Amino acid sequence: MNTMKTLWRRIMVLTLCAGLAASLAACGDSGGTSPAESGAAESAGSEPAPAEGGDTAAPEGAVTLTVWNSEVMTPGVQTSEVAVELAKRTGVTMDIIQGDAQKFSLLLAGGDLPDIIYSNPAQQNVTLDTLLDGGHLLELDDLIAEHAPNIQNNFPSRLDFSRQYLSGGKDKVFLLPVLAYEADPENPDISYSIAQVGLMTRWDVYAAIGYPEVNTPDEYLDVLSQMQQYARDNDMADGKQIYAISGWSDWGLWPWWLANMREMGYQDLTISSMVHNRNTDEVQHIYRTEAFWDSLKFYHKAYNMGILDPEAFTMKSDQFWDKCHEGQVMMAYASWQTENMNRTLGAKGHPEWGFEKLPSDGYPIVWGIVSPGAPLGSGADYANAITTGCKDPVAAIKFLDYCNSEEGARLIHSGIEGVHWETVDGVPRFTDSFMEMSKTDEHYRNKTGVTIYNKLCGFKEIQMLSDGFPADLNKSNHVKAENLLDVDRAYVEYFSEQRGQEYAYPGTVLEDMMKKGEIETVTDYVLFPTLVQQPDTETMNVLAQCEQYMNVQCVKVITAATEAEFDQYRQEAMTELTAKGFEAAADTVIAAYDQAKKDAETFEFK
Repeated sequence: MNTMKTLWRRIMVLTLCAGLAASLAACGDSGGTSPAESGAAESAGSEPAPAEGGDTAAPEGAVTLTVWNSEVMTPGVQTSEVAVELAKRTGVTMDIIQGDAQKFSLLLAGGDLPDIIYSNPAQQNVTLDTLLDGGHLLELDDLIAEHAPNIQNNFPSRLDFSRQYLSGGKDKVFLLPVLAYEADPENPDISYSIAQVGLMTRWDVYAAIGYPEVNTPDEYLDVLSQMQQYARDNDMADGKQIYAISGWSDWGLWPWWLANMREMGYQDLTISSMVHNRNTDEVQHIYRTEAFWDSLKFYHKAYNMGILDPEAFTMKSDQFWDKCHEGQVMMAYASWQTENMNRTLGAKGHPEWGFEKLPSDGYPIVWGIVSPGAPLGSGADYANAITTGCKDPVAAIKFLDYCNSEEGARLIHSGIEGVHWETVDGVPRFTDSFMEMSKTDEHYRNKTGVTIYNKLCGFKEIQMLSDGFPADLNKSNHVKAENLLDVDRAYVEYFSEQRGQEYAYPGTVLEDMMKKGEIETVTDYVLFPTLVQQPDTETMNVLAQCEQYMNVQCVKVITAATEAEFDQYRQEAMTELTAKGFEAAADTVIAAYDQAKKDAETFEFK
């Protein structure tokens, strides 16, 4: 009993500290991107040192601009090879300002916002209206017209979108969406594993217990239980405790619903825990869906089976990463996590260990086998802005313009030509030394700066550039095929033998199953979520209070001792949400999305 009291006390403290910095939608893919795509996962725990032999001297005469970025884990003046090269080419040295919602709010209140910021209400606990109405963002139209040809020419619909939907009715460009992608239907991008969010399984342990068939979520839990027992029996974490499932507390309820609901056919949206039911085309709040409560029931069952780490409710996300890196966890929540985890496990001496996507974990959808287009990039999420206090707006817009060029995109996503990549027989590819160091040094990419500044880039990493290759050369099909990790090779060889055909890399296994109708996926781009106008501050505050309450209540639901107790806590939650004004607030947001659907019918792309 004392242990449970301590647990609840810790949960309450963590929830209050987190505030709104980790909304339920934080880091989901609502048409945007994810922390590990930015290099956050790779940089977690790494030293802020440059790659060995790199030139860390900023060019003489460079302007130092402060840049808000919560994903770059090495704040301060950037000395990585990519950052220094950016300074040479643009005349701007980046001084990264990193922090949580509390720090952002303090900077805002003190009139001391960084020179360049991005918009992310979930992380910053500050609405776009607050930034606009307070006069904190600079109008960019004249600066773009005079100094930013790449911003004007590359994905120009972003500017129309920004004027119409991100200006508070002022019809001006204040924010520049990033990470745009024009899909080629004839040659779709096949994800290496899967894109973004979905349940991922420790393939080596799954193989060791005989590749058991999984048809339902309950069967998946049984398989995870067997995997946990095998890993414990074989002391696969050097004496450390092993649980099949773990999680973290500093992103709200993110681990407990998002991946499961994705695999039930729901797309998470930008505003406050809203989802788009891709089966019915309805926009709903998660608390109103059976899928949300079914997701919680999945973890409730896991908890009562003894395969859910009780520390998951109090530890931070970096501790979850550490446990995965130490072999203590059998399931993760996204391929952007596991591609980095697999490299780290290999660098730590276990190249045969790693996570892969099972064709079936009991849920009906495998999300993200083929990447849909993103012509407006991430929309309002991570859209870049220059603040009114910027010390040199012209230098700032020229810097952003370079980041919106093809040359800038290749530098940000792939590094420096002749250092990190080279062209051989007309084919650009990473150098052998870069690929080898990436495999053997878990912090190497962070030290070089490759991929970690992607929230400044107008091009998504998979965008094909005019040379016929993607901005991130690691996303080229030949690179995917040539640089398989041992765990990837084991996955590919297993399915090649089972299905009697050769597969180049893990994603091609899933793509083949998709094309043959054996598994379901989602491939179409949906515009309307990007066009939604954020509701009034009062509505958002009500939903934020509801989220804070649910961050605690849902832990009670998951850790309920019986199914009857689970149902009791669920009903208790809905009663309390109603008392807090949830129903009216949710309806207001749904109305905003309904209007966005109408707007999408007339929005024209250039």
